[in-house]
Amino acid sequence: MDDIFEPGRRRTIRVVRLLLPAVLPVLLCGVFLMAISRTSEDILAKEQATLTQALENGAVYTYSLTGSYPESLSRLLEEYHITYDKEKFVIEYVPNGSNLFPMISVLPRKGGKGGLT
Repeated sequence: MDDIFEPGRRRTIRVVRLLLPAVLPVLLCGVFLMAISRTSEDILAKEQATLTQALENGAVYTYSLTGSYPESLSRLLEEYHITYDKEKFVIEYVPNGSNLFPMISVLPRKGGKGGLT
């Protein structure tokens, strides 16, 4: 019966004190999960940029040594011992002739290990 006559501000403070221990862990978990998600996206983008750079550097180096760009992705990967996670990325390698820089694209797989969903 005393709750009916309790002032509004005091009642609000009491309710907040009761709910805070239950709500605070949920909020902290939400912030933690958002941070992990953001970090994994950043790591995936850095891996993609590093792989692209390695492939482009290998193609340029081959051209400087032989006067022609590699005719296939497999040759480029073999010669420079470039490895990557095939579950995370798809590489598109399109040669444009022996003396034109090839089109090299590294794309994340959707829904794959570490890829975007």
